[in-house]
Amino acid sequence: MKKKNTTFLFAMSVASLVVFAPAAVDALTFTPDRLETEVYPGVPVTQELTLLNEIGSTLSVSLRPVQLDASGGESGSATFLLNTAGSDSLSWGSVSPSNLVLKTGEQQAVRVTVTAPDASSGSLIAGIAAQFRPVRSDETGSIALNAVTGPYLFARVLSDNSKAEGHLLKFEAAGASSLFSSLPIPLEVTFANSGNVHLAPTGEIKVVDVFGREVARAEVNAERRIVLPGITRILPVWWGSEREATSSSWLREFRKPTVGPFKITAEMTDGISSAVQTSSLTIWVLPWRSATLLGILILGVVAAKRRLSVV
Repeated sequence: MKKKNTTFLFAMSVASLVVFAPAAVDALTFTPDRLETEVYPGVPVTQELTLLNEIGSTLSVSLRPVQLDASGGESGSATFLLNTAGSDSLSWGSVSPSNLVLKTGEQQAVRVTVTAPDASSGSLIAGIAAQFRPVRSDETGSIALNAVTGPYLFARVLSDNSKAEGHLLKFEAAGASSLFSSLPIPLEVTFANSGNVHLAPTGEIKVVDVFGREVARAEVNAERRIVLPGITRILPVWWGSEREATSSSWLREFRKPTVGPFKITAEMTDGISSAVQTSSLTIWVLPWRSATLLGILILGVVAAKRRLSVV
């Protein structure tokens, strides 16, 4: 009887960087989906990571710290470099246990330890690559790697040479427009990291009408997206509900009519210090579709009255 060789597809995890963390592959999930800590040189720090197997079969899982290709950091993407597992450049990070078997629905905690080298500074950044494959009691032949996924690891080194420097470079409406017909309005905060540690800038926007009254506010980077050292990143924020952006322009104008000039101010911090940086812009909201329709109706009424008066 011939042996059956079962081969599973290999899938490299590409991060979505909402919080610079990859989505789960085939429902092998991690809690948290990003590990972030601060360490002193030479002093180990350990955090706990929980794995949950939601796949319908037992899994063999191997966990290894790997370097990241963050060349797409400006747009919010990164990939695991699997061939760097076990390299000297990653000797500062370890996972225990590094090999485990998870039954369906089973979860297990693992320890991730960071020990920054004595002369290190800035941020230590890596991915925890979880290579896994299904395990069956009746399997015969070779079973290839199924998939790769895992969280990211960010360790800020607390040393004199670690510098947190972030700047709010620009604040504008998406597309650099200053005229809109309705809410919601897409806005963009451009933030630059000129230091050597990773940042998760936070802040909010405040909307004030022509009379100086605050009419709205919204949080910027509520997802705590990461801005890596040397990277400039655009952080999107909406005045109004982003979910309504796909609805009809006519419907948006009638649902919540908004008219006038508005001053919008972004107030940002680098996520580490309390220093606030601000930038403002003025936009106009003119519901021209509604105004045009109203004008046509008024002209129609006026014309009808004149005709009746002539008769």
